Amino acid sequence: MNESQSVARAAALGDRLAARAERTEAERRMLPETLADLRAAGLLRLFQPRRYGGAEAPLTEATAVISTLARACGSTAWVASVYTDHSVLLGKFDPLAADEVWGSTPDALISAGYMPAGTVERVPGGWQIAGTWGFASGCDHADWLLLGSLLPDATGVPTPSLCLVSRKEVEIEDNWHVLGLCGTGSKNIRVDGVHVPVHRTLALTDANGDRVPNGRTVTPLYQLPHVSTVPFMFSATGLGIAESLLDAMIAAIKQTQSRGQRLADIQALQIHVAESAAEIDCARQLLERDTEQAMAAVEAGRILTLKEKIRNRRDQAYMVKLCRSAVDRLFAAAGSRGLFESHVAQRKFRDMCAMSTHAALGWDIAATSWGRVAFGLDPGTPFI
Repeated sequence: MNESQSVARAAALGDRLAARAERTEAERRMLPETLADLRAAGLLRLFQPRRYGGAEAPLTEATAVISTLARACGSTAWVASVYTDHSVLLGKFDPLAADEVWGSTPDALISAGYMPAGTVERVPGGWQIAGTWGFASGCDHADWLLLGSLLPDATGVPTPSLCLVSRKEVEIEDNWHVLGLCGTGSKNIRVDGVHVPVHRTLALTDANGDRVPNGRTVTPLYQLPHVSTVPFMFSATGLGIAESLLDAMIAAIKQTQSRGQRLADIQALQIHVAESAAEIDCARQLLERDTEQAMAAVEAGRILTLKEKIRNRRDQAYMVKLCRSAVDRLFAAAGSRGLFESHVAQRKFRDMCAMSTHAALGWDIAATSWGRVAFGLDPGTPFI
């Protein structure tokens, strides 16, 4: 399956996903029938290694699929992007971990409580972890969880790392009552003394590095430095939301009158729509340029430079800044009609607000890091 085929399959699901969007919000998680549709279309195995039957698709293809899904349902696209993100992360683990996850269950899905939390204790063969992790999108349907922990390195320094644990060993706390992206089911994960063998751990510095740990040979997809490339899938969710709202508002304005005047004849609305369209086009250009160049670099065996990585981090956040600006303006253009729960604009507005708060997409942090590097300083963060 190539990019055009996978995007076509995502587009073909559009009407079904859009029709389920309200119920997805009400259920506060991805619907089982949506999960079945995505699996049948092969859209949850884009970043899975070929040796397990996955597509091992390039980053450009994954972002195109995610933005297409987001046009129909932001929550569905977000969960799909999370599952895809975690597949590429697992590709950086010791191969024993991937065998445990996908060896007998090729359709297995991985959720995560990414930020380091909880407690760790060194035990024979690995670690014992306990605690509570938040924002585990898609955890209801996950078979495995990645949990962020501070594991001491060889010198004893606590190092942000990921621990892979089975869904059978965790408890889900249903706390996801939120403004937007309601259908992502991004709930808390509780763990009480779970053993994590060494092969199921990965330091975030290795995940964000230019080479896979231990000198293992992997295909280019798994050589992508994670933080500076893979979160473009999250940005792609915002792009799809914005593009679909633009289309919906243009269609609505064309056929609406107010006090006998066609809204399409009002100059202010023409300007507002044009500005939103320009912002959205700019966001897409950033996405396509950066993901194409990142894939070209790893396919050529070249390490991304610091300037390229920091530019990617800047652009991931700026894409969302542009899309949120466009969505805010389009939502305002909907007027009082947009306040009704039955109006398409209110859900897309709320979803955009929610996704723009994600740590990987924060403009202030990304912009500061880019500015520091531009001035010859260090980035101010190890995760670039």
